Amino acid sequence: MSLDVLAPYTLPIERTDWNELLADWSSLIPAGATPWLLSRFGELIFEQADKKIGILQVSGFEYSAVAKDKQDFEEWLVDPDKMSEWFLAPLVDNLVAQGKTLKPDYCYSFKQALGLGGQLSAENVMAIPIHEHFGLWGEVYRQIKDLPLGSNVILDFK
Repeated sequence: MSLDVLAPYTLPIERTDWNELLADWSSLIPAGATPWLLSRFGELIFEQADKKIGILQVSGFEYSAVAKDKQDFEEWLVDPDKMSEWFLAPLVDNLVAQGKTLKPDYCYSFKQALGLGGQLSAENVMAIPIHEHFGLWGEVYRQIKDLPLGSNVILDFK
């Protein structure tokens, strides 16, 4: 399986500001993990030091290992459920069909994060600069990460 299948669902990964973008997320990311792929929804896929592949799901405020290595990850890509789960492929296809394309250095992001009860729908999607996506939701994550599960959260963006 080639990673070419991911082209419609990923963005360029080459950046010099990953350390800055991931500062608020460092408690979730395993030491020594390096960014490998970036989805159009700003979900970041890492190769960990132990070669496992993990995903920082910014919209869900979580990180999880999903494959034992790059080859295992690539083999999973034939599964439409994994393309949907990891890259939100049907939603990306829907947005592109609606003419909602991305400018350079932008990604899709949710108006209300999935981890805060947001809906997985085109109506809940906005396009924002990548640095704002990681910064905005990183700041929210930093503020809510120690709250008990099920806590009420009110966001006030000024």
